[in-house]
Amino acid sequence: MSDGAEGIRVVETRHLPIKDSMVVVGFPTFGLVGSVAANYLVHSMDMKLIGHIVSRDFPPTVVMENGVVETPVRIYATQVVCGIDGKCNQLVVIISDIQPSLEQLNPIANVILDWAEEKEALNVVALEGHPFKDDSPSSEARVVAMANRSAMGIFDKYSFAKASGMVTGFTGALLLASVDRKLPVVCLVTQAHKEYPDANASAMLLEAINPLVPLVLIDTGPLREKALQIEQEMRKNLDEHRTSIRDLAKEPGGEMYR
Repeated sequence: MSDGAEGIRVVETRHLPIKDSMVVVGFPTFGLVGSVAANYLVHSMDMKLIGHIVSRDFPPTVVMENGVVETPVRIYATQVVCGIDGKCNQLVVIISDIQPSLEQLNPIANVILDWAEEKEALNVVALEGHPFKDDSPSSEARVVAMANRSAMGIFDKYSFAKASGMVTGFTGALLLASVDRKLPVVCLVTQAHKEYPDANASAMLLEAINPLVPLVLIDTGPLREKALQIEQEMRKNLDEHRTSIRDLAKEPGGEMYR
C-alpha cells in the first residue's frame, strides 16, 4: 500500500509482482479518450484486477461490472512483452471513471509515480485528449507525444511527433511530478471533441501505443465498435456521478461534496 497527500493511497488486492512493467494511465478528460482507450486495453486483453486507488476526498461513487461493485479508480495487469525496446514483461493499466477535483490532481499524480517507482516499473505512459480548436473535423486529428528527460529516447526509437506548448489538467500534473524523476514518463495526446466521448480519437491513441505492445495486434475495426460501447457506458457513469453529486450538495449536510 502506498500513501500520499490528501489521504490518497494505492490498495493492492492481489500481491502480483509488477517489476519491469509498463504502466498505462487513462483518466477521463476531453473526449474521455484516455479512459476509453485504457478500458479497451483491459477488456481486449482480459486483464486482471490487482488493486485500486482510494481517497477520503473522492466522491461517494462506485462502479458496477456485471453486478459486482468496484471502486472508480482501478488497477489491472497482465503479462505481455511491452514498453520501450520491449524490455517490459508486464502491462499495468490504471483507469479512472471519475474526474478528480483540481486540488487532487497533483497528489494523485505523485501517488501513481511513487507507486510505480516502488514497484520498479520501467516506464509510465499516459493517454490524453486535447480539445479541437473551433469545430475542426476529426480527420485532422493526430497523435503527439511529450516526455520527461528520462524518456527522451522514445523519440529516437519511435516516430512520435513532438508536442510543443503548455499542458494542464491531469497530464500536466503527471508530467510535472515526473520532471526530476529517473522513471521515464511519456504522454500520448490526440485531439478530441470537447462535448462528447470521441471513439475515433481513442482508437488513434491505441494505434499509436501499439508499437509499445508489439506482440498485441490492435485491430481498429472491432476497436472502434467496442470503444463506442465503452464510451456510452462511461458517459452514463459520469452523468450519474455528476447528478448524484449535485443531489447530495442540495441535501442538508451535503455541502462537503460541493
